Amino acid sequence: MDSSFAIQGLEWRDNWRIENGNDSYVVPFPTLRPASLVFHGESEFSYGHYGIHLGQADVLTFLGPSEGTAVTGYFIDCRLGSPTAGMRETRVWSPTSARALYIPAGVAHTFDGLERVNTINTYELFLPSPEAWVQGDLDWQPDADIINLPLDVADQDLPYFVPNSHPAGEAWYDIVADQQRAAIPKLASVEFPMTRDMQLVDGSVRRVELRRRLTRSAKPNWEPFPGVFGVGWVRHPVIPSGPESGFSVLVDRFPLYFIDHGETGYSHDAYGIHLGQEDRLTFVGPKDRTVTIRLIDTRADSPTYGADTSFTFSPDPEHYLLLPPGVGHAFEHIEKVYTINRPRTLLPADGREYRPGNDVIDWPVEKRPIPTLQPNALPAGRDYYEARVADQKELRRTPATHSTPAVLLTRDADGREIRVALRKKVAA
Repeated sequence: MDSSFAIQGLEWRDNWRIENGNDSYVVPFPTLRPASLVFHGESEFSYGHYGIHLGQADVLTFLGPSEGTAVTGYFIDCRLGSPTAGMRETRVWSPTSARALYIPAGVAHTFDGLERVNTINTYELFLPSPEAWVQGDLDWQPDADIINLPLDVADQDLPYFVPNSHPAGEAWYDIVADQQRAAIPKLASVEFPMTRDMQLVDGSVRRVELRRRLTRSAKPNWEPFPGVFGVGWVRHPVIPSGPESGFSVLVDRFPLYFIDHGETGYSHDAYGIHLGQEDRLTFVGPKDRTVTIRLIDTRADSPTYGADTSFTFSPDPEHYLLLPPGVGHAFEHIEKVYTINRPRTLLPADGREYRPGNDVIDWPVEKRPIPTLQPNALPAGRDYYEARVADQKELRRTPATHSTPAVLLTRDADGREIRVALRKKVAA
């Protein structure tokens, strides 16, 4: 399968990954910016048109079966002045967590073979020059940055655009996240927009946005799990794009990562217990996959302290599972499923040092009695998250040398309870 591209700027970029046992990996994205999870369902799927952004470069990681799945991408360079303007390309690849496809602004794209494939888009935003923005001489709308072309568009009918070229600052990403959070719940019953440039009777051309109304069963915003206090399913802001497809918008301003659980047998032999991390887990994978999660409530002050229970579920990209700190969790049969997490961090109220890399206690699933723990309670501020993003960017400058840690709860020679982090060294 082809891996290189002739269109300038269209390229594969390696994802930095940490080994997580067997063929599993943790893939962190050092960003607080909004992202989106694009899901396509399992029935035959086609966008039916090309899409072009003028203020956005897509960065797409394709998650799905590595065998028997072939994604076909179709691309046209519609950038005015590009050395490869007008060039068309078709490429075929298999999903993998190891790399992301970078599609520059102004490059039209569409895909086939996305059934049973989900895509994480950690897009980059670009703004026009200040002069062009002030003058209003723009072929770009911030709240409708999508232009659609028919699949059979002829070479002589290709439009050409000048995409935005100024990388947006963090303040712009914050504005976009706030707008998405406010606007998307109002669009739950209409399809993702399709645009057409249409000529009016006076000869002028206007870009028209079309939305088709959809009938989809409404899902609650919060579904508590009665067995453990504070555990439950939370609905993402979702933009539908078809009966089974759509976009789950990941707008929480927390660090983003996902776990590729591999395709061989994967089950946890220990509960993972965080004291400072509130997990927000989105599961994507085959709908016929049944995952079991086992829970223990170790929170000393919880009304369900001592709860020892389990439940089963199937992957659903439209909501995430909220797991408060102190709730131990272990999964069974989670191979072929990907877990996307934007966790919230809680810090010790007494100012003690908190080390996020070691914030997990691995408690054997059969070991009883369960521990009695006091989770952190002070919500971290924006400065904390920005520092973590900076740490991750620095870490990604070199290859990963160790796997994710196993942290054991034990006692030292004086009988004091301590945690010991064990990391397996891996080949660079």
